[in-house]
Order: sequence, then C-alpha cells, then structure tokens
Amino acid sequence: MGAVSRLLRASPSPIWLDAFIKQGMGTNIYALRSQPRIKGAQFAHVFSDLHLTEWLAPLESHLEELQAAFQRDAERARRPTPPNLIYQLKAARREKAANKMREREREARGEVLSATRHRSRLGFPASVLARWTPEARKANLLARRSVGLVGYVGQVKRKLGYNVPSEEDQEDKATREALDNLTETIRKTNQSRRDSGARTMQTGKDGGQGLRVVTAAA
Repeated sequence: MGAVSRLLRASPSPIWLDAFIKQGMGTNIYALRSQPRIKGAQFAHVFSDLHLTEWLAPLESHLEELQAAFQRDAERARRPTPPNLIYQLKAARREKAANKMREREREARGEVLSATRHRSRLGFPASVLARWTPEARKANLLARRSVGLVGYVGQVKRKLGYNVPSEEDQEDKATREALDNLTETIRKTNQSRRDSGARTMQTGKDGGQGLRVVTAAA
C-alpha cells in the first residue's frame, strides 16, 4: 500500500494510473490520490525545536554520570594507600613465594600439578625453533619443560648456561655403592630366574620324550 501511495502522490502521475482512476476502478486508490503530495507538504517537528531538549536529555545525563565516575577515579588515584592494604600486599607476596617453594618441592617429589602440566606445554616461537638444529631444539625444550636439576636434565641445563650448581647432579660415594649393590642384586635375581626357567623347560622336554618311548614300546 505504501508503494501505491507514493505512485499516487507522484507529480506528474503516470498515464496508466490516471486512466485507471478515471475509469472509476478502485475507490480506495482514488481516495489516496486526493491526499496532498509530498512536494511542499508540512511535517510535524518531532526531533527538533521544542522536542530537541527531550531527545538530548538521556545522552547528557549519561555523559554526566561518566564524568562523575572519572572524577571519582581521579580522587581515588590521588588518595594515599591505606596502611592495612600495604600490609596485605606484602603478606600476599611473601605467601606467593612460599607457595612457589612448596610447589617446586612437590614437583621434585614426583607430583604432577597444574603448573607441571603447564610447563610441559611451554615452547619457543617458530622463528626461533627454525634457527636451531634438532639437537639444540630438543635440549632447549627439555630444559624449559623440566623442573629437575640433577642427572641428564642438570647436565643439559648447565650446558645451556642455566644457573645449576655443579654438585647438584653429583652423587656421594655411599649412594653410588648402594646403587651398585642394588644393581648387582637385581642382576643375580634375574639370572637365577632365567636359569630356573631353563631347567624347568629342559625337564619337561626330557619327560615328554620318555613318555613317548614307553608308549611306542607298549
């Protein structure tokens, strides 16, 4: 209906539309044709004049609230820090350091924490990895993802320049002797089990042959 109204108000009107109206077809369309044209028509002022202040009032109110919030932020920034808040901040920093130490101790005992999983996913930028050889890439990733300071990890970290004391990955003579004794005990136990198994298999074979011989003679 809106399109028809625009056609009826057009000046000059299309010939076919004038003929349609003159033939008396469509009373409602003829009624629309009698409405004033858009050209030179007067519209009521809704967004200007007396109504402009009403439309701008919500925007100005919001701007005033923003300005008041900025002023409160500036006042808080100029206000000195309360002593109790400074004490809480210092206590939190000390507690953070203690928590990190306990976390490293738990990881050293073999526990897998969220920090351990996060560290295992650490890496380097692709541009850096592209410049390294496969051996250097493996060493750097191992040093970054591992928390240990002894053994192979300690050697790799020391070679890469990490601050690892030289005695951290060394073992004393008593520990070395205990490890050697344990290794020898395990070796003897494994050898004894292999010998016992071999003798059992040989006995089974001999018994089976004797049974076949007796059966054939019968």
